[in-house]
Amino acid sequence: MKEKEKKIKGLGVSKQAGSEAEEKAEEVIEEVEKTYKVPELKEKVLPDPAIEKMTKEEGLAYFDLPEWASKKDLDDQFWKLGKTYRAKNDEQKLADIACAYSIASGERDRKQKEEKEEIESKHYFGKSTKEWQNIWHYYWWVPIIVVAAIFFISAFIKVYFIEPRVDLRVASIGHFEYDDAFLSAFFSEYTDLKNPDLQSADVVSENSEGAQTDKYAVQKATSMMAVHPDVLVFDMPSVPVYVNSGDLKIMDEEYEKMKATWSEEDLARIEPYVYSRARFYDDYVQYMSEEYQEQFDPLEPQDYEDHIYGFIIRDRVDQLSLGFDVQWKQEDSAIIVGVGAGSGDLDKAVEMCELVLSNIDTMRETYEKTYPYANTDD
Repeated sequence: MKEKEKKIKGLGVSKQAGSEAEEKAEEVIEEVEKTYKVPELKEKVLPDPAIEKMTKEEGLAYFDLPEWASKKDLDDQFWKLGKTYRAKNDEQKLADIACAYSIASGERDRKQKEEKEEIESKHYFGKSTKEWQNIWHYYWWVPIIVVAAIFFISAFIKVYFIEPRVDLRVASIGHFEYDDAFLSAFFSEYTDLKNPDLQSADVVSENSEGAQTDKYAVQKATSMMAVHPDVLVFDMPSVPVYVNSGDLKIMDEEYEKMKATWSEEDLARIEPYVYSRARFYDDYVQYMSEEYQEQFDPLEPQDYEDHIYGFIIRDRVDQLSLGFDVQWKQEDSAIIVGVGAGSGDLDKAVEMCELVLSNIDTMRETYEKTYPYANTDD
């Protein structure tokens, strides 16, 4: 009674409003309760305990079937009895025949056997072998992701926290054999660099001599340039392409300082490499097909100005002392050493480039001690 009064008050109706208002409120409450009435949960009907204790043979006998009856015979009997008891709405009988069917079909014995094996089997981290097999079946991809994550995290830690960071990148592109041991030894002895990265790609440009090409060399050169190297080394046929693409720093001011501070002997070992984009168009672009010519931007007035983009080393032994054995025979066999325009530390890159160039005589002396016949025609 008190509950109903609370509901009536909840609808904004008071006792002073009169019996008629109360009746209407009661009608509204009854209608709502009918509409939203929660169905009562039926208690689960359990099979007869005597049936649960049956053997498989007794289960078949329950369906009036012999021991040699087939699965189809059992299914037919089960279906017939089920249809009969459903029509009578006999919940108890339906529970009994379901239990008897489980026994007669061997399903109960199979489950009991599996449960026993599950209990008696070895457990790892609280789960049986079968449970781990099920987990693997549905979640086989999880360990792969975990291993991949561990690999990448380990690599990240190794690169950024354990191994020293790359403190200088030298990229060499051209048709030469390269031995990085010479420059590595120089940087180790004359600088405080901890981890210089020295890479080379045997790119054959203007292959008039029929030299054998490396089909992956261009891709390697592209990847080397993508990380913005500090110091660059080219052969003569390759360097114009990189001048045109803006990969080489203009060294006009640096050369003026070098002339003012270097010895004549050191300056004599190098020669400024002077070039311009306009010369590249005259030497190469005009001979390309119109389809390729359309890919190049029109020349601007500043493109006609010559600039120093590096320094030429012509002496073969000087080249060898830096680790470069140029493979061209008829072409100009010089190498050009310059600075990458995209270097993250241009001042350091210029410093390292000039340090190498100013110490060619020192490296040559070391080289000739190891190879005393390097300066002969042989």
